[in-house]
Amino acid sequence: MNRQIATLIGISALLLWSTLVGLLRLSTEKFGPIYTVTYVYTLSAMILYLSYGLPDFKKVSKKFLFISSLLFVIFELCFAFSITLSNSSEKSIEMNIIFSLWPTLIILMMAFLKEEKVNFLTIIGVLVSFSGVILINYHKKLNFVDNFHKSPVSYLLIFIASLLWAVYCIYTKKHSNGTNAISLYFILTAIALWILTLFTQGFHLPQIDGFMSYTVIGINAVFFAMGYLAWNTGIIKGNMPVLIMLSYFSPILSSVFSTIVLNSSLSSNFWYGALTVTLGSLICWFSIHKNHNTKNLEVAS
Repeated sequence: MNRQIATLIGISALLLWSTLVGLLRLSTEKFGPIYTVTYVYTLSAMILYLSYGLPDFKKVSKKFLFISSLLFVIFELCFAFSITLSNSSEKSIEMNIIFSLWPTLIILMMAFLKEEKVNFLTIIGVLVSFSGVILINYHKKLNFVDNFHKSPVSYLLIFIASLLWAVYCIYTKKHSNGTNAISLYFILTAIALWILTLFTQGFHLPQIDGFMSYTVIGINAVFFAMGYLAWNTGIIKGNMPVLIMLSYFSPILSSVFSTIVLNSSLSSNFWYGALTVTLGSLICWFSIHKNHNTKNLEVAS
């Protein structure tokens, strides 16, 4: 598979992911947060195993599998529950925008690892991104601190999720050696969720009437599975800087889709904040891209 095709496959993941928040929240209203997440990840794990199988354990580092699996499982638990435990549909959409800080975090981490140089433009981009998060959470008579106190678990989980996803992307790119272990990650996540479900809910399963509710769960699982399979292909074999740049627009698409599906009404501050987060991330990306162009010119001369 050449780099261009792998990049296009990675881009398809962004389109699939734009549906996830709305579908997750829609299912939560029927099944509750724990069962929604457990069902979706279990079906996704089955789909990935049947379509992709398991990685060849003889050809991949056991250390890589352990660390990447741990990062992925914890990330998925944090992300899914931050969405499903939110106290409203609007808040779930806001959580997804906060999660979109991960590209900015990737750039900061790469700078910390001395793989990228931070310049003034990068700092501006980071500040703009975080100011967008504050703007999103500013409502009439409510600021970011007030909103945090109303739903601290969701906020903490989504911040941890964005940090872990950034770490996962960097670590996978550096140490995977071309191995795509996404099916293994989902199987481990599903096992962890069933353990959590049995400990907290026992053997009781929710009684849901209506074929449509299970159909939404199934669609969610298919989009989840195919999205992550496509993304891992993209970041391992494709052009990661391009994927990161395009991923900045994914939260906007996700918010539009979620607003329609959930019939939610979002404030103008939300849209201004979402655009601000996207703008800040783009500034960060441009600053790094500019560094690369300067470096290439120096080498050529």
